[in-house]
Amino acid sequence: MFDDPERYEHDGFYEEDTDYEDEYETDDSDYIVDDEEDENALWDDEEEAELSEQALRQIAKEEQLIEELEADAEEHPFEDGTDEEEPERKKLKRELRAEALARLEDSARTQREFENVIAWWDRLDANRERRERYHELSRSGDDVPLDYGASANELFFPDMLNDVLEKQLRKGDFIDAIFYCPYDIHELVTEEYLSKILWELNEEHKELLFLCAVRLFSSTRIAKIRKQSDRNIRKVRGTMLKKIRKKLLPALLDKAEKQQPMTLLEKDFLEENMTEIDSEEKKSYNW
Repeated sequence: MFDDPERYEHDGFYEEDTDYEDEYETDDSDYIVDDEEDENALWDDEEEAELSEQALRQIAKEEQLIEELEADAEEHPFEDGTDEEEPERKKLKRELRAEALARLEDSARTQREFENVIAWWDRLDANRERRERYHELSRSGDDVPLDYGASANELFFPDMLNDVLEKQLRKGDFIDAIFYCPYDIHELVTEEYLSKILWELNEEHKELLFLCAVRLFSSTRIAKIRKQSDRNIRKVRGTMLKKIRKKLLPALLDKAEKQQPMTLLEKDFLEENMTEIDSEEKKSYNW
């Protein structure tokens, strides 16, 4: 087999051997291509597996987020602004009614138009009085006030029922009725300094002040009651008022220095007496 000279001419190979080698080389290349395709196929499967795992993880995260949002919504429910819109709508309705009433008042010219305006105001006053009756004093804890259904402008019979004190008694206000006495006149005022001034008056002056200021009797009627002259009653009244003013002035000056709130009557009284004091000081200085 090895002694054949033709084999050495072809480097020890026959043509058929070379053909076989060529066939083998071609087959080898084919196998290599197939291996690469198999590797690519394996790589694609791994990539698809990773993508599917990422998708599953993303879906799990989304489901967890949805569950958290639902739990938060159950604990803190969403509130829209429907409840707040109703008061604004009512307020706007009141404003529109007020504007309509103002236009009616401005445009009223005839008697019928004025009667329409009066009817509007009567209806508004009736609604206001109805709301105020809910907070009035009642008898024995009942829901119905004592003067329910009674008009404020109507008169009663006998005439003594029309007195302010009687009206207070019907409403359940008994404070003024308890101290309705000349010797307790200092209990009928609210200011402490004024109550002290009235308490320091003597009994004669207290009685006279009660008849003049509370009962509103004239000096002539008081003179008949006390069997004195009208001139004497007026003289005693002037002396009493002078004593009250003399004690009232320093109390109001102290109140003004402390910058406490004062009524218009107190301010007017302070201004009038201060001008009188200044004029008296100027006269004494000129002398």
